[in-house]
Amino acid sequence: MEKLYPINGLFCYRLIFMLLLILGEALFCYKLEKKEKFTLKLILGVLACFVFALIFPIPTSNAFYSMMMFFLFFIFTFFISLTLFKADTKMIFFCLVCGYTIEHTAYELYSTLNCFLVATEVRSGGLYNYDELSLFANPIDFVLWIVSYINVYWIMFLLFARRIKKGQIFENLGSGKILIIGAVFIVLDIIFNSLISYYSSIHYEPTYIGLASLVNMIACVIGISFLFEMYYSSNLKREYLILSEIRNEEKNQYHLSKETIDMINIKCHDFRHQIRRFGKEQNVNEEAINNINKLINIYDSTVKTSNAALNVILSEKTLLCNKYNIIFSCIADGDAISFMLEEDIYSLFGNILDNAIEAVKKLPIEKRNIRLKIKSIGNIISVSAKNFYSGELKLVNGFPLTSKADNRNHGFGLKSIKLITEKYNGEMKISCQDQMFEIDLMFIHDSKDVKQSDGIDTKSPKK
Repeated sequence: MEKLYPINGLFCYRLIFMLLLILGEALFCYKLEKKEKFTLKLILGVLACFVFALIFPIPTSNAFYSMMMFFLFFIFTFFISLTLFKADTKMIFFCLVCGYTIEHTAYELYSTLNCFLVATEVRSGGLYNYDELSLFANPIDFVLWIVSYINVYWIMFLLFARRIKKGQIFENLGSGKILIIGAVFIVLDIIFNSLISYYSSIHYEPTYIGLASLVNMIACVIGISFLFEMYYSSNLKREYLILSEIRNEEKNQYHLSKETIDMINIKCHDFRHQIRRFGKEQNVNEEAINNINKLINIYDSTVKTSNAALNVILSEKTLLCNKYNIIFSCIADGDAISFMLEEDIYSLFGNILDNAIEAVKKLPIEKRNIRLKIKSIGNIISVSAKNFYSGELKLVNGFPLTSKADNRNHGFGLKSIKLITEKYNGEMKISCQDQMFEIDLMFIHDSKDVKQSDGIDTKSPKK
């Protein structure tokens, strides 16, 4: 038993390594969606990891055996993580690879500082010491170890870990490449570190070991930066595909809505005249006829601007506002946005008004107000929409955090607005103050035909 479990530096360090590995992985996994009874499973999982590390035999100081041991520690934490999080396997693996990498980065920083600042003539392996129970050469060595890990973990959290958003997953073809590169990267981490540590125990040269550790540390930073770059490229491609699909659906919806609104307007116009004629022939009370006309007006488009596409979306959303007793005020210069494609107008203002309606429809009646303004001054076109909202709204990178549970599949409305705005070289600004949400768009159109106009003021009728 003594040969399998010698009481030495490596015996103690494997438990320390497991703790540092779990902490590193936790920095990247804390935003992942958790399974039921997470706290209980977490406690049992952490205990299982320490038991596994404790019972793992270390019959030799061979570098390849140490390499296999640390790799199996990582694999064990991976299977434990599968029982803790609902995220897909690829996302969990990515987070754990990043967690292992920052642990390795911290170790290499410590090793570099140790070689150049605390170097002695003989070093018997340090944390990998197989011959005796010795982890640190002196108090300064211990302080360097603590400082190295605290600073690396904090910096890596700020630069990388906190950028992972709740609900993000890997689900496109490029994700496989990221995971393969990640797996290769972690294996190389383990091999290189084990070889250097083993070499330092039999032939210690502070300058050589320090430079090798420095190179390995830089490689880790470059590696995790590369992994995150591929990760975000993967997510951007996914978002682009979703937005493209949404835009195609909105384009089809625009043509369908245009036909529907036109048909409703024609039928309502004809029906209104028929009611008048029928009332006169049958001597129907004038008040009764007026009440019927009011009902018809609800479905008749009262929004008339000089832009046909804008009329369609405003008419459609006016009906929706009537349904939820929302007062919709609109001052719109249709000519000001004539430089846009019809489907872009439908998509842009459809998303703006959908978000506003969603925000106010459950508010008290007195706060169910939406104001939209489109105007032009010279060649500058501005679009402004305001509405009340409830609760707290926090802006992150210019976008509000969604209040919906499945935030992975939401938030595309504002992204679509931004995409269309940038398509026409415009700028978008969102502000939230005193329970008032405001989105402002600004375009500069080079055409000389842009007119300055106060637009047409239309209001949806109250019920």
